[in-house]
Amino acid sequence: MNGVGTHRRIARKWGIRQRTLSARQRALRDCLLMFCGGFVLSGVRIFGLPTPIGACFVLSAPFGLNSLTAMLGAAGGYLLLYGANAAPEIALSLMMFSAAAVFHGTELPLKTWFFPSLAAGVCAVLEGIAYFGGNAGVFLLFCAKILTAGLSCAALRSSFRGSRKAQLFTLAAVGAGLAGLTDAVNLGLILATACCVATGDPAVAAAMGIALDLGGGFRGGMTVATVLPALICYVLQRREKLPVAVAYLVLTNISLLLFGAASAANALCVAAGAGAGVLLWQGRIQRIALSAGPQRSAASVLRSAAEVLEYVHGCLRRSDGAPVCEAEDVYDGAAERVCRCCARFHRCWEHRAQETYSALSGAAKRMIENGLIEADDLPEAFREQCCHVEGFVTAVNQELEGMLYRRRYRMELRESRQAVAEELSCIAKYLRMEADPPRRDASEANYLPMVGISSVGKDGSRVSGDRGICFTARNLAYYVILCDGMGTGEEAAQCSGGTLRLLERLLRSGIAPEYALRLLNSCEILRGAACFSTVDLLQVDLGTGEAAVYKWGAALSYLRDGEEVKKIGTATTPPGVGVGGEHAPERYELSLKRGEMLVLVSDGAGGMETEANIAAFRGDSPQELAALLIAGLPPEDDMTAVAFSLRPCTSQ
Repeated sequence: MNGVGTHRRIARKWGIRQRTLSARQRALRDCLLMFCGGFVLSGVRIFGLPTPIGACFVLSAPFGLNSLTAMLGAAGGYLLLYGANAAPEIALSLMMFSAAAVFHGTELPLKTWFFPSLAAGVCAVLEGIAYFGGNAGVFLLFCAKILTAGLSCAALRSSFRGSRKAQLFTLAAVGAGLAGLTDAVNLGLILATACCVATGDPAVAAAMGIALDLGGGFRGGMTVATVLPALICYVLQRREKLPVAVAYLVLTNISLLLFGAASAANALCVAAGAGAGVLLWQGRIQRIALSAGPQRSAASVLRSAAEVLEYVHGCLRRSDGAPVCEAEDVYDGAAERVCRCCARFHRCWEHRAQETYSALSGAAKRMIENGLIEADDLPEAFREQCCHVEGFVTAVNQELEGMLYRRRYRMELRESRQAVAEELSCIAKYLRMEADPPRRDASEANYLPMVGISSVGKDGSRVSGDRGICFTARNLAYYVILCDGMGTGEEAAQCSGGTLRLLERLLRSGIAPEYALRLLNSCEILRGAACFSTVDLLQVDLGTGEAAVYKWGAALSYLRDGEEVKKIGTATTPPGVGVGGEHAPERYELSLKRGEMLVLVSDGAGGMETEANIAAFRGDSPQELAALLIAGLPPEDDMTAVAFSLRPCTSQ
């Protein structure tokens, strides 16, 4: 059956209203659960004595409100249940919270061994003060508390990351803690029976029973009382609700009677646990998951993925290979083909090898530059000694042709490797940013974008190679993009349209503009496209009014500030031509919060007349300015003009 459909039918039958909690409500719920968790786990006992499990629970969640409430719950539970006898555990709770604060934001909490080792060490010091300071007990219990601190810290932290074995330990610890809260009613027995009935797993029954027996000093036979019904149902393969519930009601009470733990209170606890187990089995009690654990896990996964990509990026950047002696390889190949059968081979290439290489080295530079060698290019001394000059020259030219092919292959391989490394670096930076993303609400915007666009195709054609878009992305970022495809017509339109779509998707996902442009460049190189597209990219912060223009191969842009017009940009190659060095976008920072107007144009709409029209314009409408710039130019090429300015929100 469909689990979602079953849940909806149950919700309709029982009148349950489903609604999504807000962020504040989820935070309040998580804090309450962490407080209750610390309080309950402080009740876990070993032979009636307090254990440090509640204190170690403080380290199970990242530092913040959750760890603070867990510490308050654990310290309050120790103080209420044990009083001054739990002074080491109360001090351990406070020190675990302090440790979470001190090491917050460092790499140490990410190491699985760090906090468990710290918990065991601090527990050893605190328990040692109590043990050797006049409150001496059994040395075995002293060692057991230290071991429990380390193991429970590791298990509780692992359970928040999804480890099933660790979650079983946590469930057993919660049962033991509930059993230690009060002597009147064994709440742990209710939880143990409910979990055993719902799961039918003997491992769960054994863990819950052992935990209850440890707290009571193995006097109640709880292990037998929980495991015996589970084993019988498991062997008989009976998983019907009514038989299983009856089996636990009968067999658990018989076991408690045999061990002298039978009472009316325990019988009622078993009955309540069996009923709760049936409800769990039917799915009428929903699971509750803390939001702190998954968020921490997601952030850790993103950082780990970024580290892997950065490592691969470093390996690719270091794998350019050793320099290749191309001329020597050419001469060696020719000598192997022609000179090997010559009677003077040993004389030229063994006894006088240094003289032969010295004679040929003079012709190496010209040979590499021209891609061809002639007999007259060889030194006269070499020609006089060589018996097969023409054959040697022919063999050298053949080897030289192969060398040029290999050189081209190495250059393309190196360029592709650099492009892939560039992509990995950009993605790694994006993952690190997404691990702790900034959050800004739309209500924080102080400016409204005003955009004017005017465009015309070559000779009035409906198909233009210029493409543009403007949109609002995350964190109050507003983008304007203008792409000019090489040439005109349908092919140029497809080229600029593909560039525009890729940039839009990258920017909407939250990638910074410089990384988006570097990814675009790498994609163009790896694709090997013959058509290129220039890029004008404007990024504006609607909260501060500050902006940045990224230009890659695009025509000049213009910034009108009052009566002054400033040119922005220089002539560069478009993305997709190369990697590194000068193959990078230009970035210009500017401010648009005082009424400045920025004009982006394609190469067909630029020139002295455009600058003069911008300087002469006295209006404040971007649409009027864009239309004016295009109307005064002959349509000899695809032409697009985009004018942009900001208006304060208070003036709308």
